[in-house]
Amino acid sequence: MGHPVFRHVPASRGVAWWGEGWHSFLRAPWAWLGLSLGLFVISMLLHLFPLGGVLTQWLNLPLFALGAVFASVLQRRWNDQRGITPPGQLAEPDNEGAFGESSRRWGSRLGPLMLASLLVLLLIVLGGVLLVLVFGALFGFGMFSPHAFEQLFQGSPGEMMAGMGMRIGMVMGLGLLVLLLLFLASAVFWFVGTLVALGGVGPWDAIRLSTRAALHNLGALLMFSLLLVPFGILAMIPMGLGLLVLLPVLSGASYASFDDVFGASPEAAPELT
Repeated sequence: MGHPVFRHVPASRGVAWWGEGWHSFLRAPWAWLGLSLGLFVISMLLHLFPLGGVLTQWLNLPLFALGAVFASVLQRRWNDQRGITPPGQLAEPDNEGAFGESSRRWGSRLGPLMLASLLVLLLIVLGGVLLVLVFGALFGFGMFSPHAFEQLFQGSPGEMMAGMGMRIGMVMGLGLLVLLLLFLASAVFWFVGTLVALGGVGPWDAIRLSTRAALHNLGALLMFSLLLVPFGILAMIPMGLGLLVLLPVLSGASYASFDDVFGASPEAAPELT
């Protein structure tokens, strides 16, 4: 079986993914809340172990992929029920056993998911090291070095103001660069979990394919990411309890984006055995 073929989608689809994620949550709210609670418990338990933070980061991608698989199963069952429901009546799919089916399909891809997550972490660490080296060079030997600041205060008031203005501008530029790099890092790895779990793609191929698909759909991913900020803030207001809903919505949106960009309909999704 060949790899899924991605396509370009309009930037407005990034907003639509949130709506589809919300509809996915409404199809099985109690199951989603139980899954969210279970993931939070696992995360807290992992933090009790040495390097618990690293373990949590390593498991984030596989566990998030479980939510995407669950969303795909719910979507397929809803489509099946809608196909046999008379016009004008509300489709009410049977969700019994949906989570068990999702777990079996996800479990068959757990090994590749763990490896993909490890590769993503290594790439992020490598990128972080390179970024630290670049900043170290700028602050240690460039315009932000102690010697450069000492020379700055030896000039005339006009030269001092011009020099400070230039340095402030560079700091703001570097801050924007960091934000851009963080967005790109999250964007290029966005499809990795769904490609492995639902697309049947190998770990390294999933990373490469996710990167290419993300670069062709930066507009939609940017719109999606911009909305994550206010939604995340709202989720944190009621003592963080909103995260129990935000995580399922994100999982549903993850599947929706994969379905949108790679054209993977629930009926055509590969059977993972």
